[in-house]
Amino acid sequence: MKYLTLMIVPYPGADVRNYRIQHRTLKIIAVIGVVLFIASIGALIYLRPVFNRAKEYDGLKAQNQLLSLEKQKIRELSHKIELIDKLVEKIQLAQGVKDLSELKNSEAGEEQESAIMSEIRFLKENALAAIGSAPRDEEVGSKMPYGIPIDEKSYISRFYNPEIYHFGIDITLKQRTPVKATADGVVTIADRNEDLGYYVMIKHASGYSTLYAHNSRLTVESGDRIKKGTLIAYSGNMGQSSGPHLHYAIFDQNGNPIDPLPFLER
Repeated sequence: MKYLTLMIVPYPGADVRNYRIQHRTLKIIAVIGVVLFIASIGALIYLRPVFNRAKEYDGLKAQNQLLSLEKQKIRELSHKIELIDKLVEKIQLAQGVKDLSELKNSEAGEEQESAIMSEIRFLKENALAAIGSAPRDEEVGSKMPYGIPIDEKSYISRFYNPEIYHFGIDITLKQRTPVKATADGVVTIADRNEDLGYYVMIKHASGYSTLYAHNSRLTVESGDRIKKGTLIAYSGNMGQSSGPHLHYAIFDQNGNPIDPLPFLER
């Protein structure tokens, strides 16, 4: 019987270790190795589609996660747009752009309507209040809201434009600039909200009303009787404002907003 002898010398001077393996055993080992090699190749060929599908699944899973994130972003943007629309509507209502009847027909919910209507109704009622509540001056100039409500150097950054629902003018100026009443009258509202910041509404003896909004601080209170040129507030950047300015609006005897520009030239 033929053998294959393996001699192993671990280190110089050590005993030599001999191992004898029959040729038949070597053939069996070789056959088993070839079979295992062929089986491995076959397994790789067979499992390759499975691996590809697994990769595709991982890719589809990642895409699905991205789509979910995009959908979430779209939902968030839709919610923000809805909030912006509601804020725009509240500003329009606060400045007399819309009537209360329009609010009922809008898409705003009953909760929004009840939250806004009380404030806007108070605003409109004071704007339409009897002129007897304001002190009457024999000088027409002190009854009508003529002139500019500030003495500091400034410029108009946004004009009266009903087409874009801007019923007033924006006067750009430094913060904490003194704001003065443009006519004698009585302060009907001196308050603060998230849209107009600190704002003042004055009813004048002529029946007109003026609104001064986005102030940083007020110096008058509701019910105060004031004279033309009285300090009523300090300008600011409060409420829904993109920069320091004063929003100045004039309402006629019926509570409708009118262009303040001709009154500034008097």
